[in-house]
Amino acid sequence: MDRRRGTVGQVGTAGPGPWSGPTRCGPPVPCELSPMTAAPGARAVLVTRPGGSRDPLAARLAGSGVRVHAVPTVAIGDVTPGGDLDAAAADLSGYDWVVMTSATAVAALVAALRRVERHPTTVESPGRPGVAAGAMASGTAAMASAAGEMASGTAGPRFAAVGPATARALREAGIAVTVEAADATGAGLGHALRAAGDLAGRRLLLPRASAAGPELPALLRAAGADVREVVAYETVEGPEASLPALAAALADPLLGAVVVASGSAVRGLLAIAAIASAGAADRGAADRGAADRGAAESSSLEAVLRALPFVSIGPSTSEEVRRLGLDLAAEAVAPTIDALADAVLCVLERRAAPGPRAGERREATHPRPSSGDGPSIDAQPTEVHR
Repeated sequence: MDRRRGTVGQVGTAGPGPWSGPTRCGPPVPCELSPMTAAPGARAVLVTRPGGSRDPLAARLAGSGVRVHAVPTVAIGDVTPGGDLDAAAADLSGYDWVVMTSATAVAALVAALRRVERHPTTVESPGRPGVAAGAMASGTAAMASAAGEMASGTAGPRFAAVGPATARALREAGIAVTVEAADATGAGLGHALRAAGDLAGRRLLLPRASAAGPELPALLRAAGADVREVVAYETVEGPEASLPALAAALADPLLGAVVVASGSAVRGLLAIAAIASAGAADRGAADRGAADRGAAESSSLEAVLRALPFVSIGPSTSEEVRRLGLDLAAEAVAPTIDALADAVLCVLERRAAPGPRAGERREATHPRPSSGDGPSIDAQPTEVHR
C-alpha cells in the first residue's frame, strides 16, 4: 500500500481502550500514515467546527477516506445592524490599527461598512461622536481606502491578522495586511503587534466573536494601547439543531475520535448532550416511562463522548478538554487544518493498530502547502476564542 508521512501532534497513551495518557511527553516517534483508499466506512470522526460538512477540515479528512460526522457545536449569528459594529465601521479612519482575529470578523466588518454606506445617517461613535456614515466609501472600497489612504486623503488604520485565512480574507476585500501573526493564536497576534512598534496611546479596534477570550486585549492594553472591543458576530454554544447529528454520530460503531478547535466547541458539545437530558425531563409529566428511557439515552450520549479520544487544535482547547474531564488523545503541532487533520489521522491509525508504548508521542514531517491555516482555521473560534 502506498504510504506517506504525516505531521501529527503530541499523542498520549497508545493502543485501543482508554486514552488517559498526557499529550506532551516522551521523545518524538515517527508516525506512518496510510492514504486509506478503502471505503469511507473504514473509520469515522466527529468534527465540531461551525462550517459543518462544508468545513475544509471535514473535506480534508473525507479526502483521506474518513467518514466525517459534521456536528456544529457552536452556532454563529449576525449582530444587530445599527449597533456598536456599525458605529466602529463609521469611525474606522479614527483608529491606528484594526486587529482581525478571524475571516468571519472580516466579513462582518465589510458588511457593516456596506450598511453604513447605504444609510448615510449620523452614527454615534464613542471615539468620534456624530461621524457621518456617508463619509465612508462603499463596501470593499471603504476597507481598501481605510487600509492606506482614506477618500479624504487622511491616513487610515493599519490592519493586523491572526493567521493566513484572516489575512487572505482581508486581501480579498482589498486590504493591505501590515502584520500577520506567525503563531495563529490570540497571544501570537498580540506579541506580533507589540513587535511591530510602540502601541502606547494607539487606538486599536478589535472586532471579534462574542465568545472571544480576554488574553489578546489584555496583552495589547498591557502595552499601553487604547483597545475598543466590538462584537462582530455572535457565538452560541450547544445549538439544539445539532442534536440529531450528534446522536447519529455517536451511534456509528466506527466512530474513532472527536475533533475540537476551541474551548467553546468542547462546551457546546456537552451542552447538546445536556439538551437531550432536559428534553427527556420535560416529557416526564406526560409519560414517566418514556422520560426515563429518554434520560437514559441522553446520559448514554455523554457516556459515549467521555469514552472517545479527543483531538485538539492547540493548548487552550486542550486545557478545556482536560478541565471538563474528557479524554485528550492528541494535540495538533500547529493551529492549521493540515496539522489538525494529520493528528486526527494518526489517532485513528493508532486505534486500528498497535502503537508506541504508553507515554510516548508520535511526530513526523509532512510538508505543509502554502495555504497555512486553510480557509477557516482562524475563520472560526479557535485558539483566539475560548
